[in-house]
Amino acid sequence: MTDPTKPVDRETLYEEIWSEPVSVVAPRYGLSDVGLAKICRKLAIPLPSRGYWAKIKAGRIMSRAPLPKLKGSPSPLVAPTKLSAERQASHKAAKDIETQTRQRVAQAASAVQVDTSPTSIHPLVKTTRKRLSQKSGWGISDVRWAPKEVLNISVSEVTLERALVLADRLLTTVEKLGFEVKIDSQDGKTQIHNKETGVNLEFTLKESVKRSAHEDTPAEQMARQRYAMKARTNVHAQPPNIPFYDYVPTGILTLEVGKWPSKTWKDTPRTPLENRIDELATGIVLVSQRAYEHEQEHKRRRLVEQQAQERREFLSKRREAELARLQKVEAQASNWERATKLRAFAEAYEQQESARGNLSAEQLEWLSWVRAKADGLDPLTPICDPILGAPERPRYGY
Repeated sequence: MTDPTKPVDRETLYEEIWSEPVSVVAPRYGLSDVGLAKICRKLAIPLPSRGYWAKIKAGRIMSRAPLPKLKGSPSPLVAPTKLSAERQASHKAAKDIETQTRQRVAQAASAVQVDTSPTSIHPLVKTTRKRLSQKSGWGISDVRWAPKEVLNISVSEVTLERALVLADRLLTTVEKLGFEVKIDSQDGKTQIHNKETGVNLEFTLKESVKRSAHEDTPAEQMARQRYAMKARTNVHAQPPNIPFYDYVPTGILTLEVGKWPSKTWKDTPRTPLENRIDELATGIVLVSQRAYEHEQEHKRRRLVEQQAQERREFLSKRREAELARLQKVEAQASNWERATKLRAFAEAYEQQESARGNLSAEQLEWLSWVRAKADGLDPLTPICDPILGAPERPRYGY
């Protein structure tokens, strides 16, 4: 039986890969199909070809690719570690829930009919178009955004309309799935609010900008020459304001939802974001669920820490109270010991002087004073010394 706490060896992994599909083996190690395939390539473990398991299912007898010898010694961290039975069950349950959620949200999102007529555009998209479509005000990189006023969209003038169409379709879809979109004008954030759980996800749609070294134009070259001539005679001549870099928008949109956990989508050459509304809406729901679970786990940990802190404070106060009581008892025992010594001394002194016949009235008065002080010190007697038992006079100093 394989030890689940140790990395699996190549031969065992090879047998598993060729006994069952990668999609079945990967969850045992807490990996995806792609992740396990990468590890197999690093360990030089051949994988079944495409259609291998379909042919096996059809009844054909297929031969295995032999396991080659591994050149060198790979890092021990490369080999995967098999999960325990409990973790495998938990991992499978989480995957099943995620798959069911994806299917449910995809069906709900595909059933949403988004009306693209000018009268049905999302109000926030209308406001964003009006604010970002102004003729003037575009920056050096030709990218504009105003997150404290409108949706957190950072795009160029050429890509603005495509970004607004994407935002309109996506926001309309997620609102019909139980979300609410709002703008935090103080922090400059666009938030997607889950009405059921109360989770807020940050929404950011931006266009990638490519930075390159700036090449001087003819006018800028002439400005540099004029500055060089002026600087020979005038030390206060101001150099021309010429940028070091050029920023060129690429037209590639990137959508990011949430901070932790978060999810990012990006335009691909084949499929732009506006053609993946179902995928984006499904991802937003899943991120919202993960954020809610993360928030609940954080609250649970904070509650445990708070209870532990209260327990520590309770024990600390109890210890201080016990120490105070113990110190009081020790002081009483010390006073009782002192009183006992004084009484024993007075008794011995009286016996000695009586035997000598020298016990005078002054000595008797002194013995009475000693016994009175002993009674004042003794905590077992109800007598309080009027002088030593009085509170101390406060000391005043400079």
